[in-house]
Amino acid sequence: MNKFAALIIVVICLLTLSCCRGRPQENSSERKSLTAEEMEEKLEMKVVRVLLDLPNAEIGIKDGQLMDALQGLPGYGKEFTLYVESMLGESPDRDNKMTRIKTEIMAGKGPDLFLCGQDTYGVSGMTYAGMDDPFFKFPEKAMKNRIFLPLDDYIEKAEYMEWDKFLPVVMEAGRNDEGQQIIPMAYFFPVTIVEKEKYGLEDFVYPKTRIEMAQSGNAAVRVASSLRTPDFVGRIMEPGADEPMFSEEELLEYMQEDYEMTRMVSRSDYDALLEDEAAHQGAFFRTKVGLELTMGEPIPMGLDSPEYSILPGRNHKGGVTASVAAFAAINRNARYPDIAFNIIDYIMRTRNQQKSSLFKERLMGGMPVHMDVGTKELPMDDGWYMNEVNFKEFCAARAEISEVKFPGPVDEAVWSIFASTIEELENSVHEQYVYMEMLLAES
Repeated sequence: MNKFAALIIVVICLLTLSCCRGRPQENSSERKSLTAEEMEEKLEMKVVRVLLDLPNAEIGIKDGQLMDALQGLPGYGKEFTLYVESMLGESPDRDNKMTRIKTEIMAGKGPDLFLCGQDTYGVSGMTYAGMDDPFFKFPEKAMKNRIFLPLDDYIEKAEYMEWDKFLPVVMEAGRNDEGQQIIPMAYFFPVTIVEKEKYGLEDFVYPKTRIEMAQSGNAAVRVASSLRTPDFVGRIMEPGADEPMFSEEELLEYMQEDYEMTRMVSRSDYDALLEDEAAHQGAFFRTKVGLELTMGEPIPMGLDSPEYSILPGRNHKGGVTASVAAFAAINRNARYPDIAFNIIDYIMRTRNQQKSSLFKERLMGGMPVHMDVGTKELPMDDGWYMNEVNFKEFCAARAEISEVKFPGPVDEAVWSIFASTIEELENSVHEQYVYMEMLLAES
C-alpha cells in the first residue's frame, strides 16, 4: 500500500470517528451495559440523558429528526452529546422501560430532559391510535409532585426561542404556582374546515354553543357540531387534582347530550362533506385528514387558494378545548440542567418550528406553538402557508380556545364509553367514571 492510500484511509477513519462522537447515542443493545456516566468517560464529553416518547413510529434518532433540530447548536457534538432513551416498542418492553426510568426518577435520578408526546391514543386523528399510556399520564400532577424543574429564570435569559410569540393559552397549561415547568411544543383543537363560498359561509355568524350548531340551517355547520366525545367533555379534572371536576351524574348528562346532538346531524349532511375532497374534520392540521381519518395532501391555503371557514368544535360549556400534543421538560434532579434548557431553547427557535423534521405533524401531532408559523412570512416545510384571509380565519378559531388539557388515560376512559340503550349508557358511564376516580386517586 502506498503512502497516499494509507493517508486517505486515516482521514476516512478520523472523519467517521468525528461523526460518531457528535451523534446522539441511542441506548441500543450494544450499549445496554453502559450508563450515561460511563459513556462520558469513553467520549470525554458531557452526556445528556434524553427520554424521547413521541407517539408516532420510528421517531427521533432513527430518522434523524432530533439531530436535525439540533444542527448548529454551539457545543453539540464537541462539548456534549445525547444519550437518547426511546420509549418506542410494545408492551411488555415499553412497560419495563417506563417502570425502570420512573423508579430512577423517584430515587432522585433519571433523564435530564423529557421530550414527550401525549396523544398516544390517537384522539387527534393524526397520531397512530394505540392503547399505550403516555410516559407521564398526568403531567400537571408531575408538576405538583415537583418532578420538573421551574424554568422562569432560564426562559428570561433564552437565546433562541421567541417566548412572547408562543400561544399564551397553551403555554399557561405548563405553569403552576412555582412558574413554568413544562414547555408545550405543539397543540391541537377540534375543527371543521370547508370552503366559505361553496357552503354559503361568507357572512356567517358562528354559533356559540353546540346545540345552536346542530340546529343551524347550514349543513356544514351542522356537521361541524359533531366532534369526538373527549373534546365535548373537555377538561376532566382541575390541574393536579385527585378527582374529576364533575359528578357521575353530570358525566351521564354530557354523554346523553353528546348522543342526542350527534343524532341531529343527518347522514346526508355528513356524506356530502365526506365526499368533498376540500373538507376536513378533526384536529387542525395543515395536512388534510378526511372525515374517515384518511391522510391526504396539504390543505391549499396559500396564494390563489379558496377562502376557508374554520369552525371549532364546542365543548359542553360552549368553549373550545385544546390539547397539548407534545412538550419538553427538565428533570428537577438533572445532572446538566443548563445544557438541557439550551437544547429546549434551540429546538423551540422559530426556524425549527417552521422547517425542522422534528416538528412534522406526523411526529408532533399538532401545530407548533409559535403563533405566526404558517404565515406567508414564516412558511412551514415544503413552503406551506396560509394566505392573509385564511390565517385570519385560523386566528379567529384559535382565539376561541377556552381551556387546554394534556390528553391521558382519563380521556381515553371517556372515549371508551359506548352504549346502544340508556341502560347500557348508564352502566358504561358508571364503569368508566369509577375507573377515572381510581386513576386520579393513584396518580
